[in-house]
Amino acid sequence: MKEIKVYRITQTRSGHPTLLVSREGKEIPLHSSVDPLREAESMRDRFDPGRYDTLVVLGTGLAYHLLPLESMLDAYTSVFLIDILDGIRETVAEGAAAFLSRNHRVRFLTGLAPEEVAAELSSALDLGSTRGISVLEHPASMRIFPEYYLAVKKQIESVINKKAGNEATRKAFGVKYFRNILSNCAMAGEFMPVAGLFGRFKGCTAIIATSGPSLDRCLGIIREQQTGCCIIAADSALPVLERSGIRPDFTVSIDPQPYIYEHLMLSEPGRTVPVLSISASSRAFEWACRNAGKKDGMRFLSLNSHPLSQVIASLGGDFGSIESGTGNVAGDAVRMAILMGFDRIALAGFDFSFPRYAIYARGTAYQRRYGVYFQDRFSTVETRNAAYIFASSGGLKQQGLYTRKSFVQYRESLETLIGCGKTDIVSMMGEGLPISGAPAAGGEIFPGAPGTKNKTDILRSISAGRGPTRIAFKAADLKAALNNKTLVKELAAASAGGVLNEKKIEMMIKAFRRGDS
Repeated sequence: MKEIKVYRITQTRSGHPTLLVSREGKEIPLHSSVDPLREAESMRDRFDPGRYDTLVVLGTGLAYHLLPLESMLDAYTSVFLIDILDGIRETVAEGAAAFLSRNHRVRFLTGLAPEEVAAELSSALDLGSTRGISVLEHPASMRIFPEYYLAVKKQIESVINKKAGNEATRKAFGVKYFRNILSNCAMAGEFMPVAGLFGRFKGCTAIIATSGPSLDRCLGIIREQQTGCCIIAADSALPVLERSGIRPDFTVSIDPQPYIYEHLMLSEPGRTVPVLSISASSRAFEWACRNAGKKDGMRFLSLNSHPLSQVIASLGGDFGSIESGTGNVAGDAVRMAILMGFDRIALAGFDFSFPRYAIYARGTAYQRRYGVYFQDRFSTVETRNAAYIFASSGGLKQQGLYTRKSFVQYRESLETLIGCGKTDIVSMMGEGLPISGAPAAGGEIFPGAPGTKNKTDILRSISAGRGPTRIAFKAADLKAALNNKTLVKELAAASAGGVLNEKKIEMMIKAFRRGDS
């Protein structure tokens, strides 16, 4: 961006200033050199605050195209003006569109890298309170700086898709999250804080398995390496690993739906250490308490960003959190491994697509359901898989593989997570979409000894009490905190979508305080 930061103002024939940008030794006009005010009329019909109350503008310049906003600015909730030129706000403040620099609804994002723009928008946008978002492009800016503004546009789409997904999740599961947390509080004292695992596995290698189709081809290597490597399973991968003679050291579960128990119910007690999110299915919590096998068995609890979870954090000390912001259990498993301090992490089954026209690895609860309950001679597993792939993908393909918008979003979020750290991360037997920052590799990712420390010694030291202690939080503390009516109202508003859901949450809190939940 350094080569295009230089610009100067010059007068046009009509007497109105225009802007000349210096790029690659040339001066390029960003507005008309005759009558730049014409831009205002050409863009007037593009503004629709009645339908979209949040406006994002790609390319500001001297803002002639934004002059129509002066009469309708109060109808917008937020306006974001994005420009590649640093310091353009001060220039706009001296011209015809000076009103933009004086209005509190308007925010200038100038001279920032695309990733920085995305970060600013992510923290400022609230899809739960907006009617809609309109992205308006300044034609000249897009023409002169296409690489920059297309990159910004892609980042904006990623932010909006992620926030839309989070908002949909909040509306769909807001009540369920709340109910689960209240129910799980009674069992919280049986868990250790996940923060007690952080930094304990330096010098070791981890293999993280999720249930993508390529996991099938990784099982032989994982089985060979399980003695020296620490195996971490996303819950959906647990039955695949166990039926293949692989004993995961840790199993991560975060989803609130009861059907998640399908992944866990066939696991032999005591064979894996459960790590659960506070809002995970209550059936998963019951399984975790039973699965540890004995009173002093290991099981770990992670908090998340749910408002009620944050209240618990304020009451019970440092639980720690593995929440990754990726939106799925595989991403949380990766963040947990990074926080645990592993020197190298290998990803298995992270496909973000449907390689070989398969949906999941063989042996998952999902595939078992199709194979055992739904298959007949007229509708085979393969036929049902193909029908599902074509329907769920909507025909979306990337690099020749069918995928879904949610998969693409998960992959982008995981790539961001990987890019923020310094851990050596690779993908095993990559058949799916490639992951930036995690190059594909096979068995050669485990040359010689996988690590300098023995994972068994670390796990024994934790089990023997030379590590994290039980969580001291008590449900009675939360009951007392929920006597605060203002807090209850804020929790209900932040946790659910719609008045009806807020009433349900208030009823659940009353039942919880009575001891009925």
